[in-house]
Amino acid sequence: MKRNKFVGKLILSVLHSLLAFHSYWRAFDGAYSDMDLLWGGVVTVVLSMAIFMYEPVAKKIQTFSFAWFFGLLIVINLLVGGWIISDPYFLRLPLVYRAWGEYMLMLGILLPITHQLFHYTGKRRRKGSFFKRIRLSGNAEEV
Repeated sequence: MKRNKFVGKLILSVLHSLLAFHSYWRAFDGAYSDMDLLWGGVVTVVLSMAIFMYEPVAKKIQTFSFAWFFGLLIVINLLVGGWIISDPYFLRLPLVYRAWGEYMLMLGILLPITHQLFHYTGKRRRKGSFFKRIRLSGNAEEV
């Protein structure tokens, strides 16, 4: 069980980071240098490690807490900033900056998904209706 959880966390962190790196690489359309790929690879490796280590923190964050609002602020800034930077008609930035904007945009999309997946891993099965409050089955504490 513990090994499956480790492998799942590893696959999820690498997959989400590689999806963001793919959007960065695709934005270049073949016009990248070795230094561009080096920096993209370094950021992807650091991001993979950060996502992998985020799982214990995600379980502790409660909705509408200060940490939840801080994470929401980060995601909104990544989405808006990435959208503005990656737009070729708004600021007319060089290709390298637009590629980083694509990276930020994809990261802003993937971070809430990662948080939700990590937030509910390892919790007991819940039963209930779509319209009723969620309750845990058995004698467990409410989340």
